[in-house]
Amino acid sequence: MQINKFSDFSLRVLIHLAIEPEKTLSTREIAQRQHISISHLAKVSQWLATEGYVTATRGRGGGMVLAKPAKDISIGDVLRKAEAGSPLVECLSPQGSCAFSPACGLLPLLTGAQEAFFAHLDRFTLRDVINKNSGMQKLVTSLSAQENNASL
Repeated sequence: MQINKFSDFSLRVLIHLAIEPEKTLSTREIAQRQHISISHLAKVSQWLATEGYVTATRGRGGGMVLAKPAKDISIGDVLRKAEAGSPLVECLSPQGSCAFSPACGLLPLLTGAQEAFFAHLDRFTLRDVINKNSGMQKLVTSLSAQENNASL
């Protein structure tokens, strides 16, 4: 299964915020660190705030922080919600037009596989993501340092 860019970017934002919980990070900062379009990341940031994963403050000195501890943010939950509009296959979409849809034998198999994917990810939290790989924290910290050096 492949997650969409929106989901990928959502996880990237959350990882940055989890690794630097003492900082308020702007969408622009994270976009620059990740080499992502700010307009794409703005949509992601707004969605994360709407879903209650981040608290966002507008204006000068504004930015985002995690709305709850990283240990309380399930990777499966984030992806299940972010992927809600992206069905695994066309027949799972309300606009699907597959001729097999009325009697498809694949549909229950694919639906089960998709749920197994999310169920596996439900076992992990954002804290697991940043703690299980010490290189992750170092990398995000170095991206932050590179951005700070570039702005000097």
